[in-house]
Amino acid sequence: MPDPKGDPGAARRRAERRVGLAKLWARAKQILTTDPTGRDEDDAVVEAAAAEALTAEARELHGALAKVAQLAAYDPGAAFGDALELERGARADAGARLGALWDGAAAVGADLVERVIVEELGASPAELFAAFERAPLAAASLGQVHAARGHDGREYVVKVQYPGIAAALEADLAETRLARRLAGAHLGEQLDEATLAALREAVQREVDYEQEAGALTAFARIWASEPTLQFPEVDAARSARRVLTMTRARGATLVEVAAATGARADSVRAAAASAIFRFTWGSPLAHAVLNTDPNPGNFLVEDRGEEVVVWCLDFGSTLPLPPAVVEAERRLWWGLTEEDSQDAAEKFRMALAELGLLGRADALSSDAHRDWERALAAPFQGGAAFRYDVAYARRLATTTARALATGGLRLTSRTLLLWRQRLAAVAVLGLLGAEVPSRRILRELIGTGRRALR
Repeated sequence: MPDPKGDPGAARRRAERRVGLAKLWARAKQILTTDPTGRDEDDAVVEAAAAEALTAEARELHGALAKVAQLAAYDPGAAFGDALELERGARADAGARLGALWDGAAAVGADLVERVIVEELGASPAELFAAFERAPLAAASLGQVHAARGHDGREYVVKVQYPGIAAALEADLAETRLARRLAGAHLGEQLDEATLAALREAVQREVDYEQEAGALTAFARIWASEPTLQFPEVDAARSARRVLTMTRARGATLVEVAAATGARADSVRAAAASAIFRFTWGSPLAHAVLNTDPNPGNFLVEDRGEEVVVWCLDFGSTLPLPPAVVEAERRLWWGLTEEDSQDAAEKFRMALAELGLLGRADALSSDAHRDWERALAAPFQGGAAFRYDVAYARRLATTTARALATGGLRLTSRTLLLWRQRLAAVAVLGLLGAEVPSRRILRELIGTGRRALR
């Protein structure tokens, strides 16, 4: 929320200092009491302390710092991403704390929520709905969600933006260091100013709920023939720039699905992961639209017995992709799924150059670049399903970071958001730890690129 003294960024800067001090104190305590050896276990203690501090601060501040914390909770390249390796106690605790921020930030009071609704829609919740829950269902970085029931008996959720958050977010994004953190730790340090500007623009779109309503409707339309993907329906009459009313989706969170046990749980995870893969790869490659923020809190999984449905929920940051980018991207993935390895490598690397992803031609033979290519290609080799897990998500993030750091790979304003989304989607799939027939699904979405013989 904005600082009461008039500087929207002051409270956030104080919070960042407190997070840094928490890490410093945890390390100092180790030195004095446990003689740290530099092992992963020692790092986990520091990460857990920082996660606890970051969670506490982000819960109160909302805005960009909360979005950094959300990213850190699931992205292996972000500050606390290793926390998702659930068999490691301290890291799991850090991830659990940060993961609560997907929908558990501090809520604002009901009176403030009602004021925003009246200002935007010209009527109170009591006039607009037969019932409106004053306590929110969820609270996130930029707004919170309330359950409601219409006069026709339909169930809705009403997303209400925090007062003043648009100005606070704009002030946060003006700081280059924070904008880089929003790209993810593995991407942010390598970006030029033009690419950072594209990231800022995408994040700022999230405070325009009219844009989000249009994007939600558009995504529902393009996926209308896919039964495994479902989307809430926008109630346009009760929506505006800072209020978005949608039909209510029901289902389990990805954290709940990941923690479930038993044979049915395995099949639910596999079906959910395949649907999320279809959505996150198919939207840009098959339909030329990108939802840039596939964090775990944006999906619900509904087990209907005979079928599993994934509800896709948040479309605050979306954009169309230029035809040239989509066509080159398709050629890149056609190369990765090509059976002839020599032909595949040529197609893939030509597409890299066309997209501007190839920083230096001499880097193609470097270990860093080859490691990245192997990691990227792994889910698409052969006919078997590929198991996405935290180890693979970390491998892809770290090899991408190395390829960027050595200059062989680069991200431009045309490609940053697409590849940021892709790495985040892999992290989400890694959370589920399920097998996905990635190669088969991708070919269903975009074909093989081969021309039919006449």
